[in-house]
Amino acid sequence: MHGSESGFDQFVRDRYDHLLRYAVMLTGRRWDAEEIVQEALLRCLRRWRRVPADNALAYARKAVYNEFLRVAKRKQQVSLDELTEQLDIDDFTGAVVERDHVLVVLQQLPPRQRAAVVARVVLDLSEAQTAVELACSVGTVKSLTSRGMARVRQLWAAQAPASPGRRGA
Repeated sequence: MHGSESGFDQFVRDRYDHLLRYAVMLTGRRWDAEEIVQEALLRCLRRWRRVPADNALAYARKAVYNEFLRVAKRKQQVSLDELTEQLDIDDFTGAVVERDHVLVVLQQLPPRQRAAVVARVVLDLSEAQTAVELACSVGTVKSLTSRGMARVRQLWAAQAPASPGRRGA
């Protein structure tokens, strides 16, 4: 267990970027991700003394996931057109455009499928670790991941990433 707020401060310094990348993959937008991570970390701080040191990152990721689900229930899904209009394609290199396309495709998945795909593919968590973080069974993780990846492949094939200099999708 952690004992002090200074330990929490060090944890945040060491792991904030990791948690923010995770939240960006879930939300698709940095500003939403920052709000989610900050709210999740506030919740973690309140319980920090009870968090086992060897489980702190998983605990924080789960807090980010729970906050993401809470926010996703409140917000309407953003349309693909709205997301692509927010991107100024002329300013991106090919790799960044492709990364943004991944985010756009992920945004079209339901929140739990998106979280399972991000946990399994991006964070490279095992099925068992993902099940713990998403508070579901391993079978549910397999199902969510399988359906999510099938939908990602379908969307990816249907919507080629925009090349630099081309607007829209």
